[in-house]
Amino acid sequence: MLFALINNFICLFLDSEFIIFYNQLYLYSNTNHGMNKIIFSLLMLVAFCNLTYSQGIKVTSNQAIPLPPSETGYSPVLSPTGDYILITANDLKGLRKYDLATGKLSTLTTDKGAGFNVQISDDGKLVAYRSQQYKNKLRYISLKALDVSTGKQNEVVKESRNLEQFMIKDGTVIAVDNGTLKTKRISGKALKSIPAISSISKGKLYLTRNKQTSLVSKAGDNYNYLWTSISPDGKKLLYYVIEKGKSYVSNLDGSNPISLGVLRAPKWMGNNWVIGMEDYDNGTVITSSRIIAVAANGTNRTALTDNTVIATNPSGTSDATKIVYNTADGKIHLMNIEITK
Repeated sequence: MLFALINNFICLFLDSEFIIFYNQLYLYSNTNHGMNKIIFSLLMLVAFCNLTYSQGIKVTSNQAIPLPPSETGYSPVLSPTGDYILITANDLKGLRKYDLATGKLSTLTTDKGAGFNVQISDDGKLVAYRSQQYKNKLRYISLKALDVSTGKQNEVVKESRNLEQFMIKDGTVIAVDNGTLKTKRISGKALKSIPAISSISKGKLYLTRNKQTSLVSKAGDNYNYLWTSISPDGKKLLYYVIEKGKSYVSNLDGSNPISLGVLRAPKWMGNNWVIGMEDYDNGTVITSSRIIAVAANGTNRTALTDNTVIATNPSGTSDATKIVYNTADGKIHLMNIEITK
């Protein structure tokens, strides 16, 4: 029975369900099996969990992408399948697609703001991006979806003063606009259910689930949040707390937060890893920045670049084999990485 419990509840001390495991183990300890076996089993539990989360990460290659002469790129986003990279200008205007197989660079849009938090569908066929306009000195944001192969555009959200977040799921674009969930199917079948989506409004962290938006950050916590997203499997929440200068992974309801340390512009790389940048500035410009990878449970923090180059804005593939980033002077680098046991 004890070993069945261990198999069923292994490593749940990292989750709230550990309480259930502890209670069952405590009841077992009061039987005639004795405390010695309990202590031995707990030691095995800890050892097994350490082995489970002992994965590491290493860089196997790191090369600059051969952009055309005089061309630069910033805030690169690698397609989940790793076959192309989206890049934008330093002011986030426009989107260009760099095909890794052919080396061809093509323009997808010249819209202002398009390079900020652009989203790519899992199959790489659809791109969702912001389009920024000013009217009467007020900024408005539209949300557009673009078919990469045909160039056809669809407007998902019309000019909005508070477009908070958006994502793509199986050909459907999902957005939170002023606290309201909006969806538009661009391709494929209709979704059977809408996945949870996190968003930030006026510095506070929210979760929209089952078409209901609720506050995740505690009222009155006096913290402001940035860079939120949900893991590809829909189980974990990623966010950055400005006042603490750190990123965190938690359950969707915000419980059991795990610190990832100083990690700005964090992004999921699969379900088990988060990548971001550890950058420092002098109040005007970035003076140093390294690309950092951290396991989603807060372990195995690894610097993937050194201080010889200012490396920012990483993005990775869903299978955790490639990472792309830009340097301060607009060069795009592609790293091949390996997850080690």
